[in-house]
Formats: sequence, C-alpha cells, structure tokens
Amino acid sequence: MSDYQTTHDASIDRRQETVVTQQPGYVASEQVTYDVASERRQGVLLFNQILWTLLGGLEVLLVLRLMLKLFAANPNSGFAVFIYGITGAFTAPFSGLFAIPAAGGSVFETTTIVAMLVYALIFWGIMRIIPIFTNRPSARTFTRTSREQTPGGQGNERSTSTITKD
Repeated sequence: MSDYQTTHDASIDRRQETVVTQQPGYVASEQVTYDVASERRQGVLLFNQILWTLLGGLEVLLVLRLMLKLFAANPNSGFAVFIYGITGAFTAPFSGLFAIPAAGGSVFETTTIVAMLVYALIFWGIMRIIPIFTNRPSARTFTRTSREQTPGGQGNERSTSTITKD
C-alpha cells in the first residue's frame, strides 16, 4: 500500500514530494525534491537549440544565394528561383545599402554578407538575453528510507537510507 503525502513547496523553484509504502513488517519512504527552475532551464536550452538551428539554416540559404550570384548561376533555373525566392525576404531590408560589384555575369552581393552578419548578431543577442531572465540556481535531492521489521519485536529492525543529489 502506498500513501502519497502532499507536495510541499519549499519555495517557488522547488517542489517536494514524499511517497510512503507500507506493508506488514516493511515501511519505505521516498522523498524527492524537484528543482522547477532547472526544469525551466531545460526548456530554455531546447528553445536556444531550436533558434541556433534556425539561424544555421538561414545562414546556409544565404551562403547558397551568395554562391549562386558569385558564380553567375542561371537565374531562371528552378533551384536558383527557389533559393532567391526564400532568401529575398531576408536580404530585402539591406538592398541598396552598398553598391553591388559585378564582373561579367558574376555578382558579389555585399548586402547578403551584411544580412548574414546582422542576423547572426540578432540571434546571438537573443541567446544572451534569454538566460538572464530565466537562470536560477538548481538542486535536486532524492532521499529513500527503508525500515524492515522482522517477527520478534522491537530489536529486530533494519533501516537503510539513500540520498542522491544532482
């Protein structure tokens, strides 16, 4: 038979739960303290990983655009139309910022390089700001206590305790 005792909130960032199991001649209790802030940081870490992946994808697309323009790729081919269509929205805020040097059919789009740098700086700034608002100290403790009583009375008890900290 297990009895779940109520959860105790030690603070906003910690949650404590105790589970007691009782059987004839055997009593075991487990106490787990959860660090809610650490769980929140795991979510922030996942969010940061998603943002870095999005930035990496955007940077790859912008490099492809830069290479297609530099090597004078046919602008009517399906792949070039696809890349120019996707990246056009990201390079549009920077169009006309610099003169675009061209030699023959090759074009060196400095605006694409500026866009890559600006987006990298924006993402980097977001990554640096998010932990400032979400970072808090963490600790998780798990305590397990068992007490066995064999037939014969008070003197025949055995207790064990295990404490684990992360």
